[in-house]
Amino acid sequence: MKIDSRAFWVWLQRALGAGSGKPRRILSVFPGPREFYEAGRREWTMLGIFTQKELFAMESFSPEEAQETVRRSEELGHRVVTQESAEYPQCLRNIHNPPCALYVRGSLPDFDALPSVAVVGTRGATFSGRKIAFGLSCQLAGAGAVVVSGGARGIDTAAHKGALQAGGKTVCVLGCGLDFPYLMENAGLRDSIALCGAVISEYPLGTPGSKRAFPIRNRIISGLCDGTLVVEAAAKSGSLITADLALEQGRDVFAVPCGLDNPVSRGVNNLIKTGAVPVSSGYEILEQYRFRYPGKIRFERERDLSGLLRGAPAPAGQRKPPAPSRQAEPKEERAPCGAEFSADARAVCAQIGPEPVPFSVLGQKTGLDAARLLSALTELELGEKIESLGGRRYRLPQ
Repeated sequence: MKIDSRAFWVWLQRALGAGSGKPRRILSVFPGPREFYEAGRREWTMLGIFTQKELFAMESFSPEEAQETVRRSEELGHRVVTQESAEYPQCLRNIHNPPCALYVRGSLPDFDALPSVAVVGTRGATFSGRKIAFGLSCQLAGAGAVVVSGGARGIDTAAHKGALQAGGKTVCVLGCGLDFPYLMENAGLRDSIALCGAVISEYPLGTPGSKRAFPIRNRIISGLCDGTLVVEAAAKSGSLITADLALEQGRDVFAVPCGLDNPVSRGVNNLIKTGAVPVSSGYEILEQYRFRYPGKIRFERERDLSGLLRGAPAPAGQRKPPAPSRQAEPKEERAPCGAEFSADARAVCAQIGPEPVPFSVLGQKTGLDAARLLSALTELELGEKIESLGGRRYRLPQ
């Protein structure tokens, strides 16, 4: 079996584990992971930095097996981007413990040429917090910044949707393999992200999510970005780990101030007390990078945040009841989608009812190809006209 150089990076990452800082030490002594592998156990031991468990892993997992990992990834349409690749972001290579390899679905934006902001926060976000994350991300992406988040419920989901709504670029960093069925209600969202940016992971195919994996993943979210924005976080929120990592990496930290009566305000307000920059607009963040990225930030396209949020529907249970009519009149059937939606979105919405409809069935009924169908579904989700379920199924909101 012919083994290409990427397999040795995959071998090293698999043997030492995600988040290890030891590859940096190895590369200060050896030209690359291939040369390190060929040096053998005696020279590995002489470095004096490996545990017996790590030495065993380096011997028991072979480059041939790593090459098979590369092959399987490519069969699924994923790419393996290693530190020696020109596509690998220099900003990520500069952190203390960069991943040896990234598994990429979609296209990585040019992080070294574009402003990028991580938007993170609690999974249990309030309706107001989700609106704010959506609006700020829409501003950031619309002005030319890459929005990075972790694909979780709450603030992460709102951030990705805001970037997509603006027609911008967004990247989702997972803490599991790209094929693992993580949060299947967001499967359609990840499909849309892959069309307009990338879904990435340092974990190979088949790796399940775990409590340990996601905090390790957070260093990639902060490492890819110029700054990290926290929108709603409790005192012990995982998003505060991302903020701490950003500071360790020499990056900026921003926070949206929260009211004292907000149950997820303490973490954000503590960040501001300790030096995070309070912001109320995405453009306040991008102003920090105006001269770092000349000509890359489109301030002429500024969009008022209140305008972005004004049309958002109220959360369930808080919608105003209809005003009583003077006489009983038959209800007029409400059109599911108005003229503000694209023709594709209206066609798709017409095929969705209260019962879940699979993605493949929608494609057959509308005649849309996968890319157009995903775009229409994302538009409808952002407009809260439909909801996504597991297994790439969709229905009208209940």
